Amino acid sequence: MGSSAKPRRRRAAAPALQYDRQRGRPGLAEVKGKKRESVFGCLVFLLLAGLMVLMATLDMLYGDDVWQWAAESWPGGAYGFAVLVGILGPCLAVLAVYSLSRMHWKTWKQHRARTLTHTALGTASTAALLPYVILVFNAQDSGKWGKGEPTPPSWVFSRYPWLWAVGLLSSLATLALLIRYFLRRPHHARDMSPT
Repeated sequence: MGSSAKPRRRRAAAPALQYDRQRGRPGLAEVKGKKRESVFGCLVFLLLAGLMVLMATLDMLYGDDVWQWAAESWPGGAYGFAVLVGILGPCLAVLAVYSLSRMHWKTWKQHRARTLTHTALGTASTAALLPYVILVFNAQDSGKWGKGEPTPPSWVFSRYPWLWAVGLLSSLATLALLIRYFLRRPHHARDMSPT
């Protein structure tokens, strides 16, 4: 004979002791993480595609015109302008790396002005590298790039075929001077962590 008491429900286990009943399903945090990775990958792809389109457009619109202007009115002609471009390129790259590496995003609220200044300077110097790259590629455009039919060379390459060598030598000399400066600079042991 059974008892007249109602059967009791079992008590639920504490949250720390509960098991995941559906083992094959990812958790909410994992799903959000995968979505973020997918969105980030799409943004990087779109950024690179947009950058390539921008470079091609700027090359068509302003590549030869700048070299023609430099050949006519720049002191030293196109070769003087190539020396200037060769000096500015490594300086802009070093400035971009230096300013973007000095940002402390974990403590940006304590040093807002410094962080925003480094961000603006790094972004501006990185953006200034785009015309530099376009001018360098335009100076080297012999018309034989790629596997398709040859195209006519750029204006600057047809009139100044060794201009790229002048720019390259000035870039290498500038890099050597910058490396020497940074190696000989006294290193101060400043602690950049917040106190």
